[in-house]
Parts: sequence; C-alpha cells; structure tokens
Amino acid sequence: MKIPGRTFVYSMLFLMTAINYLDRVNLSVAAGTIAKELSLTPIQLGWIFSAFLWSYIVILIPAGYLADRFGVRRLAPGAVALWSLATASTAAITGIVGLMIARICLGTGEAAAWPVGTKTVRAWAPRSEYGVAISAISLGQSFGVGFGALFVGWLVLVGGWRMSFVVTGAIGIAWALVWVATIRDPKDTKWLSEEERAHILKTRDDSPPEQGSTGFASLLKSPSLWALTLAQGCLVYAYYMLLSWLPNYLQTQRGIAIFGSGLYTAIIYGTAVIGAILLARVTDKIFTAEALKAGARKKAVIASFVPAMLMAATPWLQSTWAVVLALTIAVTFLANAISLNTVLCNDLVRSSGNASKAVAMFTSGANVVGVTAPIVTGYIVSSSKAFDAAFAFTGAMLVLGAVILLVFVRGGIGEAESSALTAAPAGKPA
Repeated sequence: MKIPGRTFVYSMLFLMTAINYLDRVNLSVAAGTIAKELSLTPIQLGWIFSAFLWSYIVILIPAGYLADRFGVRRLAPGAVALWSLATASTAAITGIVGLMIARICLGTGEAAAWPVGTKTVRAWAPRSEYGVAISAISLGQSFGVGFGALFVGWLVLVGGWRMSFVVTGAIGIAWALVWVATIRDPKDTKWLSEEERAHILKTRDDSPPEQGSTGFASLLKSPSLWALTLAQGCLVYAYYMLLSWLPNYLQTQRGIAIFGSGLYTAIIYGTAVIGAILLARVTDKIFTAEALKAGARKKAVIASFVPAMLMAATPWLQSTWAVVLALTIAVTFLANAISLNTVLCNDLVRSSGNASKAVAMFTSGANVVGVTAPIVTGYIVSSSKAFDAAFAFTGAMLVLGAVILLVFVRGGIGEAESSALTAAPAGKPA
C-alpha cells in the first residue's frame, strides 16, 4: 500500500512536538543533579519547572495571530531554532537566574508549536483525518517525554547534564533545516503527487464554511471555548505535574537511579504513544464527519478522563511495576484526552479563519492552569516531605475537568451558542 505524501508532514509535526517536549523533560530528568550542584530546594525547582510556561502563555495568542497572518513556512523553523538555542545555552548557566532566563526563552519559542501545528493540519489534512493529524502533534508530547527521559538520562550518565542540553538543542536545529528544505503549501509542494495534491485541496478546510474570521472578542464570548479551555487546563495540570516531577518522584521516593528513572518514564510515555494513537483512530472511525463537526467527539474525551484518574493512586502502590502500570494507563488516556479535546476545539470552530486564534486562546488558557502544577507540587512536597497529597490533588483536578466538559460544552465556537452538541448524531449508521 502506497503511503500518502502528507504522512511526511504529519511526521514532521510529530517530531516538532517531540523535540518541544524533549527540551522540557531534559530539565526534569537532570533536576536532581542540577539541584545538588546549584543547591536548589523543591520549591525553587517548582518555580524553575514552570518558568518556561510564563512566556509560553504570553506568546501563545500572538503566535496564533502570526500563524494566521504570515503562515507556517517561516514561523515554524524560526520558533524551533529559537527554543533550541535557548536549550543549548542552558549548558552555560552557573546559577538560578541564568537557568530561569534560559527556560523563559525556551517558552517564547515553544509557544508557536500548537498554532503552527493546527494551521498546518488545516492546510494538509482532509477533514476526515483531523483526528489522526492533530493526534500526531499531541502524541509527539508523550514520545518526546518517553524518548527524552531515557536519552537525557543516558547523556547525563555518560557526559554530564550540561552536555545533555547541548545535544538536545542541536536536534531542534536539524529539524528546522529539514522543514525549510521540504515544507510548502500542498499546491506549491513539488514532491507531492498530482493525485494527492488534488485530493488534499478538494477535501481540506480551505475556506470559511459559514463566515470569515470573527476576531478575538467574538471568540471570548463563546461559553464552549471557555469550558473546553478549563477542562483542558485540568488535563494539562495533570500532564505538567508528571512531566516536571515524575523522574524526581521515582528518584527520591522510590529510590531509583537517574538512568532507571529515565527508563521507567520512557516505558510509561512510550506505551502511551501507541495506545493513544489507536484510541484516536477508533474515535475517527466511530463517528461520522457530520457528528464530529457537531461535537460528538466530546463523549470520547469524557470517557478518557476516567482511567486518567488512576494516577491519583500512585503513592499507595507498593510495587514499582504496579506504579509503572498504573501510570502507563493514566498517561495513555491523559494524552488521548488532551489530544481529542484539542481536536474537539478544532471541530467546533465554525470558521477556518478563526482556527489558529481559537486554538491559541484554548492552549494559552489551559496553560494558565497548567503553569501552577510544578509550583503547587513543589510546595506540597516541601511541606509534607512526600508526593501523596500532590497526586491526590491532581486526581481531583481531573474530576473537575470532566464535570466542566460534560456540563458546559454545548455549542459551536464562533457562532450563536446552542444545544447542538446534545442533538448531534452520535455515530455512523450500522
């Protein structure tokens, strides 16, 4: 069977997000070593873990505007090059201030990733492939964390934590060069077959179906966008709690060495990649295109919240492998929920002219909640000398997110809110 050329584009988006999260998790894996060298407390680590999110949140909405206004061909490699240079420069820091500045610069570049990704999907993916295409972006997160935990653990072991930042920064620069050399709009891409080009141009969402761009003010009036954002915030809180603190939890509470913690983290997130891809494909198969546009994907998102809550039980499990199994299940469904909720947001945007702006607002708002996870966890661990309450609080956040999504997502984004979701067809006819 011939592999479609657009699969290469989806793969590049997957790798972009994987590198994005590789450059986040490198600090998490090396945190114990860095904390000893720089004499950092758990509270200070919590603030450092969250520092990249400060600029990330501020830049997200402008990045969405830039993606809509100027396109992704130049914005994508420029953003990746910026955050990769920030990553590599971390190797030169000598104190907490320099580390904070490097992480803030990292967040500035990484803010463009989601707007660039969703804009590229709109250009390259038939609507029937939105779930798989956007899942490729989202699941790069889990792959980046899983591969990064193992890879960075090995780099720290053989060359020290400073070398690990240089190497991971260089990977991003290489990706940017490949993007510049290969990615264009489908109609201008020479390596794409004429048959596939015609199929993409015919089936992609290339023009506003009901209206043009309505601007940020109109989007802010959408109750569904607010509810989606808050629910995503609860998911992102859980994801960032694990992203920042899981290697440290395994090292300090479970007594696992740095490379071992990287290996277990890789198993958890690597398995989550495979599971979440399969779950995304099932969702695309179950629902019709009309049902998806009306918001039927909401049911799959809510269903994914429930097994994700299993992470709250982690501190009370005795066996390390029981912890790995529980977190593998939780992270699989957590990654799936984050991915599908993002696709749901894209489903409900009624104008392609609003796509990047809506997703930027959605992602930015969710990260306002998520930015607190490393900090809150740091304070809880510092005061209680354990992670029990931190995991329990994270589980409560997931319960809250599921309730918000169930009750308040009721209509499209960029149109008069209605009860369209509850009246939407649920699936394909038998």
